[in-house]
Amino acid sequence: MIKTIINLRILFLHNRYQQLGGEDVAVALEQELLKQKGHDVDLLFFENHFSGNGWGSIKRLGSFFYNTRSAKRLKSTIDSFKPDIVHVHNFFFTASPSIFYVCQKRRLPVVQTLHNFRLVCANALLMRDNKPCELCLKQKLPINGFLYKCYRNSAFASAMVTAITGFYKINRLWKNKIDKFITLTSFAQNKFLSSSLSLNESQMVVKPNFTRDYGFGPLPRQHFYLFVGRISTEKGIDVLVETFSQSNLPLILLGDGPERMQLEDKLKNQTNIQFLGSKSKEEVIGFMKKAKALVFPSLWYEGMPYTIIESFSTGTPVIASYLGSMKELVVDGYNGFHFETGNTESLLQVLLRFENEGNDALYTHARDTYLEKYTPDEHYSKIIKIYEEVIGIKK
Repeated sequence: MIKTIINLRILFLHNRYQQLGGEDVAVALEQELLKQKGHDVDLLFFENHFSGNGWGSIKRLGSFFYNTRSAKRLKSTIDSFKPDIVHVHNFFFTASPSIFYVCQKRRLPVVQTLHNFRLVCANALLMRDNKPCELCLKQKLPINGFLYKCYRNSAFASAMVTAITGFYKINRLWKNKIDKFITLTSFAQNKFLSSSLSLNESQMVVKPNFTRDYGFGPLPRQHFYLFVGRISTEKGIDVLVETFSQSNLPLILLGDGPERMQLEDKLKNQTNIQFLGSKSKEEVIGFMKKAKALVFPSLWYEGMPYTIIESFSTGTPVIASYLGSMKELVVDGYNGFHFETGNTESLLQVLLRFENEGNDALYTHARDTYLEKYTPDEHYSKIIKIYEEVIGIKK
C-alpha cells in the first residue's frame, strides 16, 4: 500500500462540447473537491469549433488525429505547472490524441475517465434509432457508424470519428499510452472489456460520479411523481406521458427539449400532467424533496445520470428502466423500482405497486445509497487511491 500522497499537483485536461453536459459538471465538482482537500489542480481547457461538415472541417482533418498546437499548449502547461499526474476527461476533438504522446514523452502518468462510449461508438452513446445498438462494439474499424451516419447525421463527421478511434486502436494507443481507465459504472466497464479496445481488467477501475449533499427531504411526501431531464424521445418521454395519461396519478416534468411543445399541446386537457420547463438547480432539488418518487424512463444505457444520484441525496426513490446504468444504480424494492424499458403497461404496474407498497424504508434506503456511494468524501477516497496507484506504478 502506497503511503497517502499529500499536495498532489493534478492537471485536468478537458475538451468541452458546445453545450454544457454531465462531463462538465463532473470535471468542475472533482476539481473543486481536490482543491478543498489541499491539492494543486490546474485545468487545461479546450473547446470544440467543429461543425461536422464543410471545407473548414476537411482542412482541419489532420489536426483531429494529431493537433500540434494542442500538443504545444500541453507541453507549456506541463513546464509551468509541473504536474504529478494528468487526468484526461475528454480529448475529442481539439485536444486530440496528441496529448497522450506528450505525456508519454514526459513520463507522466495518465488517467482517462470514460464518460461515454466514444472510443467504441461514433455517437458515443451505443444508441441508434432511440434504442441500444452495439454493432460497432467489437469492431476495430466500426464502419457501421459511418454507414448509419451516427455522428451528427453526417457521413463525413461519422467517418472522421470512426477513422480516429479505429486508427489508434490498431496502433494500440489506448492500450499502451493510458495508465488507467476510469468508468462510471460496472456496466460500462464490462462493455469496454468486451470491446475492440482489447483492454485488460487491471487497466480499468470503476469510480462513479458524486454530488453535493442536498439533504433528506421530509416525510410524508406530496402526492406527485417527478421527471427531470431533456424532453426527448431517447429519454423515454413518450412512454412516460402515455403511462400517466392512462392514470390519475399526478406527474410534474422539469426540463425542456424538442418534444415539449408538441406534447404540451397534445396533453393540454390532461390535468394530472404538468410541464413546468427548465428550473434552477435549487428549484429542482426543492421538487425532489417533495416528490413521491423520481421517474427515469430512459430508452438507452445512460452514463451516470446526475439526476438519479441527486435524487438519492434527497432521499427520493427512483422508478427506472431496467437497462444499462439504471439497472445498476437502482435496486428494485430497496431504493426504488424497475420496469421493463419502453413498456407503458410495465411502468403503470410499477406505479401502482409503488402506490400500494411504497413506505418510509424506500426513502431511507435511497438516502443510505447516497451516503454509502456518492458523497464527496467517498469519491475522494477512491480518486486519490487511483492516483496513488498510478503514480506508484509509473515510478
